[in-house]
Amino acid sequence: MTFIRAPYIKNNVLESRAYQESIVKTAIKKNTLCVLPTGMGKTQIAVMVAAHRLNKYPEKKILMMAPTRPLCAQHQDAFRKFMDMEENEIVLVTGVIRPEDRMHLYHRSPIIVATPQTIRNDIKNGLIGLKNFSLMIFDECHRAVKDYAYTYVSKMYGMVPGHLILGLTASPGGDEEKIKHITKNLSIDAVEIRTEEDEDIMKYVKEIDTEYIRVDLPQELKDAQSLIKASLKNDFSGLRRYDIHARGKKDLLDAQRRIMKELETDKRPVYFNLVAQITKAIKVSHLLEMMETQSVKAARKYIKKLRLKKAASDRRALSDPEIMKAIRMIETYETEHPKILKIAEIMEEQLQKNKDVKIIVFSHFRDNIERIEDILNNIKGCRATSLIGQAGVKGLSQKQQIDVIKDYEADVYNCLITSPIGEEGLHLASADIAIFYDSVPSEIRTIQRRGRVGRTKIGRIIFLLTRGTRDETYYYIAKRKEETMKDILKGMQNKQNSSLMKFMKKP
Repeated sequence: MTFIRAPYIKNNVLESRAYQESIVKTAIKKNTLCVLPTGMGKTQIAVMVAAHRLNKYPEKKILMMAPTRPLCAQHQDAFRKFMDMEENEIVLVTGVIRPEDRMHLYHRSPIIVATPQTIRNDIKNGLIGLKNFSLMIFDECHRAVKDYAYTYVSKMYGMVPGHLILGLTASPGGDEEKIKHITKNLSIDAVEIRTEEDEDIMKYVKEIDTEYIRVDLPQELKDAQSLIKASLKNDFSGLRRYDIHARGKKDLLDAQRRIMKELETDKRPVYFNLVAQITKAIKVSHLLEMMETQSVKAARKYIKKLRLKKAASDRRALSDPEIMKAIRMIETYETEHPKILKIAEIMEEQLQKNKDVKIIVFSHFRDNIERIEDILNNIKGCRATSLIGQAGVKGLSQKQQIDVIKDYEADVYNCLITSPIGEEGLHLASADIAIFYDSVPSEIRTIQRRGRVGRTKIGRIIFLLTRGTRDETYYYIAKRKEETMKDILKGMQNKQNSSLMKFMKKP
């Protein structure tokens, strides 16, 4: 194994990989979007580009941003591991630090790792001067859309002469318009993409064994499913009379936003009625998703929440005859969703094979995460914990999230059940198996989930799919979007290389 030898990089710590060095050659010259499979060293590329800029502009600073504090903390650790600098020269800045202390850190520290929300606020309040930076790194840069903080920070930094931007992601998305928005918002000049199939990367990709376990809803839950679907069909039919064509929850949420915007300036009664109808349909759609893909207990919890609320949409949902029948079936059903039973079986089987196995479980909804944790902690040898966001009474602070990750990596726990917060960027090197308890219709999230295993050793992924439900639909949607994303990015890269070749051939 050979190592990178360069100013500001420690000797014999950063492995030399041809594909990384090729990307770095582009990234030190142009604003670059770097798309690499998870675990292939996006942070190492950031370190090499940062070292080059520090050597070229020693009086200027480096800023690396990531969406969450736990992810920022991991980047700080990585920079301290690879860079030949004092640890106190690589600082982590978040909103929990007092403004005057942040200002001091910005002034004295050569490398700053921060959440973009903090940087945006501090730019607006005059705590940080962007002209002092020679490089900005946007990790998980697929977020650089709409009004996310990345967009504002990039725009302000783009006014600095000689600025350089590096965007990092495993998955910018499968929609060409979205990719164009990201590249525009980050002023991207060059795209560097590598996939698992590329020759220069194949030897570094750890083998991942993928297994699909399909289960069937029992007849009682199928009957409840049919009733809820019939109710939703009536809701969709009613909305079509107002030229609202919805096929699922995403369409309903989009329609709800549009009507709410109309209500800001037009208070016609029909709009209030439409909002109530759409909201009722959203709640019914959510109940269907909980029952189809999560657990019976999670569905019952949601029903209980509906009963405690007093909104017209809640009353409308609960008084629908078909929903009332479905609720009775869910509440009298005597066992659990087959996926809950299956995940317990998988855990028991894996622990019997290898008592040191480390497992990560992805589940979208917090109520269901709670249910999975309860079930798995009743299995001998299973030490399960959950990683969830800050929102809500039982939410974890960012410090608690960091502690949970550290405890999992230190083998205090051997099973981590996580909400979407555990999908994005976190380095969980010890995970052997990832279980996708539910599917998501997002290629970005699916790629990120997949990237939690196989980083340092052979990994295994288990998809749990309930037949005849959105589990299967979402799986195929994400798969199609991922293929589209790769085609779009390869096309952008090939076009860029073609233009370069034409330029080089000019006399």
